[in-house]
Amino acid sequence: MPKASVKLDVAEADVVHPASESIGLLMRIGLRGLRAAFKAVLARHKIQWSAWYYLRVLWEADGISQRELTQRVGAMQPNTVSTLRTMEKAGLVRIERPPSDRRSTKVWLTPKARRLMQRVLPEIRAARDWLAFDGFTDREEAEFKRLLNKLCDNVTREQGDRQKKSR
Repeated sequence: MPKASVKLDVAEADVVHPASESIGLLMRIGLRGLRAAFKAVLARHKIQWSAWYYLRVLWEADGISQRELTQRVGAMQPNTVSTLRTMEKAGLVRIERPPSDRRSTKVWLTPKARRLMQRVLPEIRAARDWLAFDGFTDREEAEFKRLLNKLCDNVTREQGDRQKKSR
């Protein structure tokens, strides 16, 4: 049975839906704080913010296709192309078309990018732990990460479903 529509005035809406329970707002505030700390770490290593997510994925999955990299980062293809060109000029990635499939483009980390990982990731983790997980128990941190991954899976699946329907 469909729910009857209920019209709330602004005062009622504030009580029923307080900002302290707004998932979008809370995520934005949290991400904003983390982004500022991460940008400071990256700047010390002369890494542009736009390269961060691509490096983060490639440090775990070097040599993947540009298309897969774009999907894993959650970016648009034109943004990926632009960022990868910048990263290539900075000596962080090598972009190749395999002889077996000239339509595909593979992205590989350079030794410079691999060396950066050894210095950058510990600093990023320290900033994350200090900012995001201060006061969390190990169990709470693990549960938060589990739930955030579940949220990302849901959103990614929904976006994929919408793209399939639009074709």
